[in-house]
Amino acid sequence: MKKRKAINFDLSTEELKKHFGDTREPYSQIKNFMLENGFEHRQYSGYASIEVMSDRQIAKIARKLNDKFAWISSCIQEFDVTDIGEQYSLSHIFKDNQTLSQTKNLQKDSKQEQIKTMQEAVKKASQNLKPKDKSKDLNR
Repeated sequence: MKKRKAINFDLSTEELKKHFGDTREPYSQIKNFMLENGFEHRQYSGYASIEVMSDRQIAKIARKLNDKFAWISSCIQEFDVTDIGEQYSLSHIFKDNQTLSQTKNLQKDSKQEQIKTMQEAVKKASQNLKPKDKSKDLNR
C-alpha cells in the first residue's frame, strides 16, 4: 500500500569520525541525497516523503543511498521507515503558550513597576512627615 513515508536514522559518531573530520559533512551529504529523492527534511535525522511511496520504492532508495556513500554501511546504527498516517501540526499550542508566557511576563513587569512606584511614593511621603511628639502621648 502506498503511503507517505518517514525515514529516521542514527549514525555512529565514532564511525563517522573515521571517515570525516567534521561529522556535519555526512549529514549534509545525506540531506542533499534525501532532498533529491523526494523527501523533505523534518528534524535532525528525520525525513518525510513529499509524495506517497511503496515499500519497494523505499527499499530502492535505501540501496541507492548505500551505493552512493561507501562509508554509510559502517556508520548506520538504525534506519527506520514508518508509514505516515494522518498528520497534523500542534505547533500552534507552543506558539500560543509562548504568547501567553510573554503576556504573563509583561504583567509581572508591570506589577513590579507599580510596586516600585508605590514604594517610592511611601518613602517620599514618610520623609515629609514630622516626627511624632512622644511627650504628648505620655500626658494622656
